[in-house]
Amino acid sequence: MSTRRGVALALSVLLLPACASTQVSDSDRYRAQAAYDRALGHLRERQPSPALGALKEAVAVDPNVAVYRDTLGLVYLELGRPDLAIEQLRRAAELDPKLADAHFHLGTAYAESARWEDAVASYRQALAQPTLGIPDLVHQNLGLALYHLKRYPEAESSLRFALSLDPKLQAGYYNLGLVLMAEKRAPEARAAFRRARELAPDSPFGQAALERLKTLGDRGVN
Repeated sequence: MSTRRGVALALSVLLLPACASTQVSDSDRYRAQAAYDRALGHLRERQPSPALGALKEAVAVDPNVAVYRDTLGLVYLELGRPDLAIEQLRRAAELDPKLADAHFHLGTAYAESARWEDAVASYRQALAQPTLGIPDLVHQNLGLALYHLKRYPEAESSLRFALSLDPKLQAGYYNLGLVLMAEKRAPEARAAFRRARELAPDSPFGQAALERLKTLGDRGVN
């Protein structure tokens, strides 16, 4: 299971002013900004469909603003279309290589497409940016990608670092449990799954942790 920052949470970053393009007229630049602002309003109201239309307009009118494409890619992710997200997010990262969110979201799109090597590369690009505001989530997702590549020591290191940044990161404990299971370290895996379950037993991670604990023969959980 991966952790993907949702659209609503992402607004705290995406409300930053977009970088202006020098290849469009002032009137088109203002039109694109207005469309982007409308999209943010729709996202606040949890209305992805009209937000998608407004973001497409913003990108069509002013295609060289990274944050427009990053937001569009994020909405595609929320709609379950990582294939469409990758195109937009890759372009966003090209337009502004220092935009940490674009690299993080691109890594997530690759992960949701099971392109784990590409996901690792994008997460590492995100971590290299000084603008990154969510290193715990990026390290968590990096750890999961490394787990899928069977690079277990690296995965464990990344996940433990994520948990050092946020000791209540439920996904981190769950995915650490997966790594420890793969390394046949059952007692440590049980401890990780128990902690994931303690944090939120009714969440998807909590329920998944319960099933893992049963697989490991822990009969004292419910």
